[in-house]
Amino acid sequence: MHDFSSTADRILHPSSLHRPSDVNEAPRVKGIYGWLFTPGSLPVPDASYSYTDGFALMYVGIAPKKPDSNGKESTSRLRPRLAAHYNRDASRSTLRLTLGVLLAEELSLSLGVHGGRLNWGVDGEAQLTRWINANARVAWAENSTPWDVEDELLAYATLALNIDGRTDAFSRELRDRRDRVRSNARIASARF
Repeated sequence: MHDFSSTADRILHPSSLHRPSDVNEAPRVKGIYGWLFTPGSLPVPDASYSYTDGFALMYVGIAPKKPDSNGKESTSRLRPRLAAHYNRDASRSTLRLTLGVLLAEELSLSLGVHGGRLNWGVDGEAQLTRWINANARVAWAENSTPWDVEDELLAYATLALNIDGRTDAFSRELRDRRDRVRSNARIASARF
């Protein structure tokens, strides 16, 4: 059992959840966020997820990302990052790409090059946004070094949709599926 920092605990056990359509309420500050999903809505392994109000925490992210080796830090902040996950497109959100890969058959999604970027197309992205609004909730917490909190959660919490640095069978399969879908979309677009 790990003793989580107070910021990590606010993501694992948030005092309130927000609807994805309300991400414009998020502050424009540095912080960490967690996406929670209706149990059974995604084809992920059964595991000991953290639950709040019946939703399972399956993904965490930060804004901005960790500064590079030169100390340069991104200008990204919580509100625009959450908006990208909710209603932009898969080229701007690894979460949207991952959800689309998992839901491609159910939602009849096909990744392609649209507007010069890999995404699910206007109709597919709109359908994915509707699915997110119906099946997800989000929590966030301000923090000046969110990468430290993210590292803590990635190391000690069960998060099915965070696959970087993981080697379990599901994360390997999901990584392979994402790579295959992106590769097929690029090959298909090169033919035209």
